[in-house]
Amino acid sequence: MKRYFFFAATLLCLIQYQSAKAAGPTAIKDPITQSVNWTKENSPYVIQNDVTISKGAILTVEPGTEIQFAAQTSGNAGGGPNLIIQGALKAVGNATAPIMFNPSTPGAAWGAVYFYNADSANSIMQACLIKGGRIVCNNSSPVITQSAIFGSKSGIEIGNNSQPQITGNRITANGIGIIVLSDSASPIITGNEIYNNNYGVYLKDFGTPQISANKIQGNLKYNMVNYSAKNLAVPNNSFGMTDAQMIMKTVYDGAFNSSLGRINWMPYVGMTQNQVAVTAAPAQTNSAEQPKVQESDLWSYGRPFDGMKLANFDNTKKKPDSGIKLLAVGATALLAVGLIFL
Repeated sequence: MKRYFFFAATLLCLIQYQSAKAAGPTAIKDPITQSVNWTKENSPYVIQNDVTISKGAILTVEPGTEIQFAAQTSGNAGGGPNLIIQGALKAVGNATAPIMFNPSTPGAAWGAVYFYNADSANSIMQACLIKGGRIVCNNSSPVITQSAIFGSKSGIEIGNNSQPQITGNRITANGIGIIVLSDSASPIITGNEIYNNNYGVYLKDFGTPQISANKIQGNLKYNMVNYSAKNLAVPNNSFGMTDAQMIMKTVYDGAFNSSLGRINWMPYVGMTQNQVAVTAAPAQTNSAEQPKVQESDLWSYGRPFDGMKLANFDNTKKKPDSGIKLLAVGATALLAVGLIFL
């Protein structure tokens, strides 16, 4: 009888251990030509090289799943592999189980989640943690929401014929938070926190973007840059200050360089009723910096990412009760929840 109980107890422990242990890692190197689900149980999914989701295929990613990108090789100077979406990507996490996109080696570079002629109607990234890579939209208009994007040369790049909805994200510790590159790019950018990047929002060229109700503040060089000849109104954003002259020092546009268009950032959050429009550049003790995009400028804190400033992250959040789960999920999941949902 004692041997029976010992065997039963041992079997129960093994079952519990196996249920807590992930079946992954799962190596991914071939194109995805049919719709498929990626699960938390089989993660991390390690992308070995550029992987394309073909037209007509939908990749659905389960909450809590981790996707890793293999370390950069000498033959891939672009910064590691890309996940190229020509079909659709449905990556919808939640408050307790975000979806993580990480380098396979801490501090290594990887490329992008690259929406290229994608099925925009079925493409969404929600409650995701994107660390060390970027999101690129080219002829694609996915929904990007409630996610944290940090530690890359740029957070989100918006190119030709793209109208992505970028709402409620935290975009921090990148070279550029969001860059708009094309005269046919018209993103909706609302309700985001864009901080601690070299440049917050960089407008190289644009169509009819909507940029409002964001917190664009505390970026290291400029909160906003307009490097086109067009004017643009971006009302009702917060710049972390209420003095118009001080805000103007954080916005690089035609006030500093007459060949450029102006950004009309009035009204802004905290603006008083008697505040008048500011049209001239504030007095400068030194010549204004010319914010041309250089590769060296795109990295806020360099590599590895240990030195990244992640403001507003509360590391006193309650940790998981299970020791096994704590080891499996680790600090990355805690960071994800902190960045996305605080």
